[in-house]
Amino acid sequence: FDNNHAERAIRPAVMIRKNSYGNRSERGADAQAVLMSVSRTLQQRGHAPLKTVVEALNTYLATGKLPPLPAKTTPLG
Repeated sequence: FDNNHAERAIRPAVMIRKNSYGNRSERGADAQAVLMSVSRTLQQRGHAPLKTVVEALNTYLATGKLPPLPAKTTPLG
């Protein structure tokens, strides 16, 4: 009995942590966890993570409010 799907889902975060010699503080670890969670959620919903985060930050700068996470895309758009 295993949870291979979940293990594969967290692998990118583990590899980033390994290649950067780990998180140097608890705050850094928390920041990485949040960013990886948002990134994976956006990928799973069919969005480009970097583009979507940049758009969200631009919206925040213009309005003072962060937009909600975008909905899951369909194959037709």
